[in-house]
Amino acid sequence: MTQTILMFSGQGSQAVGMGKDIALDFQEFAHTLEEASDHLGYDMKALLWEDAASQLNLTEFTQPAILTMSTGLFRILQERAGVLPQVVAGHSLGEYSALVAAGTLRFQDALRAVRFRGQSMQKAVPVGVGGMAAYIGAQCAAVEELCKAESTEQDVVESVNFNSPSQLVLSGHKSAVERVAKIIAERKLGKARVLPVSAPFHSSLMKPAADAMNEYLSNVVFLPLAGRIVANVDARFYEKNAYTSAQLVKQVASPVLWTQTLHTLESEFGSAQWIEVGPGAVLQGLLKQTLAGKEPLGTGTLESLKATLSKF
Repeated sequence: MTQTILMFSGQGSQAVGMGKDIALDFQEFAHTLEEASDHLGYDMKALLWEDAASQLNLTEFTQPAILTMSTGLFRILQERAGVLPQVVAGHSLGEYSALVAAGTLRFQDALRAVRFRGQSMQKAVPVGVGGMAAYIGAQCAAVEELCKAESTEQDVVESVNFNSPSQLVLSGHKSAVERVAKIIAERKLGKARVLPVSAPFHSSLMKPAADAMNEYLSNVVFLPLAGRIVANVDARFYEKNAYTSAQLVKQVASPVLWTQTLHTLESEFGSAQWIEVGPGAVLQGLLKQTLAGKEPLGTGTLESLKATLSKF
């Protein structure tokens, strides 16, 4: 059996209609959508495929939707190709999907947790106060220093997603994020694009959400890992009973160390097959930017899923 590294997609890869053709071809996926509907009390298929109420991009709905999609896709890989969760990682929200695949969180517990996570994140900072921006360029270190220089207690801006050697995400107060984006352009450090988000995810402003998640997750059972996971908050391996709710609580208001996570995985599993499990292909792109020569597989479309299954 080929050694695989499973990377689980984060928020931002959602799109109306995702998974519809997959559900027609794969019963495991259709059953996962039905299971999610039962646990959440709303029609997951309608949310994914119709989104009549324009809820898919609201974080309390986005997070369960992507978790459901990723879990359904993993179940297909498991059932049809014998893929095991030997080594997993997930980008932000994707860490919950990775934990479900690894048997640490029950699917129903993870669904309810990410719905609460989305609600708590939105409540932490009033709409319009927080903001985020994506930086692309060759001056990541300079941008990190710029954020530190420009950030104050009343006007926070921080580097929060280390996505690749040429991509950072900034987060904090909207005014500070926009100011830094302007300075980046003026100093010709690269491109900074303000993102259409409703909260400053992973910044220190999310501490109220982290506190809420700490209380919520204290009542959730964490089972031993079936394989190994690399956590966002420290880019370290965890196995068996070592992973606890503490990593997920800290993650809410801490940077996502994705570049470092990829290097940690590469250091021990350099010859493995990398697969992105979830909608979109964002993590495949970040992997190629970070580790030269990698040819990851995807699962986000019926075509890419079938192509991946054919490799096993």
